Amino acid sequence: MENKNVFTDLGGEQTIAAIVHEFYHLLVNDKKLAHYFQDANIHQIRVSHITMLVSFLFGGPNRYHGKNMRKIHQGLYITSEEYELAVKHFKNAMRKYNTPIPQMAKVEALLRGVKPHIIMK
Repeated sequence: MENKNVFTDLGGEQTIAAIVHEFYHLLVNDKKLAHYFQDANIHQIRVSHITMLVSFLFGGPNRYHGKNMRKIHQGLYITSEEYELAVKHFKNAMRKYNTPIPQMAKVEALLRGVKPHIIMK
């Protein structure tokens, strides 16, 4: 399974959790995206939803049992431009943890694959 390689190549759950932590730090400090997180429990999102989902999406051992991506983002009206900004932040978080370019490209492809489930038109 190719995604399994992404999980392993990124350094497993501990590194993915660190990348996700940095990603959310960048999101909540971005003036164009921070409003999405004003009333949110960032810790809960980061730990229970994102780290588990990312580990699963990237081929890790965790299983995600929460809401699907469309339901989680329903009513937020995230634009394509905002999504692209979030992808940029995820890439910056991966750079901070010295993710090799081939793995960054695989992750970006996976993120692009879920975009239609997050963007509400």
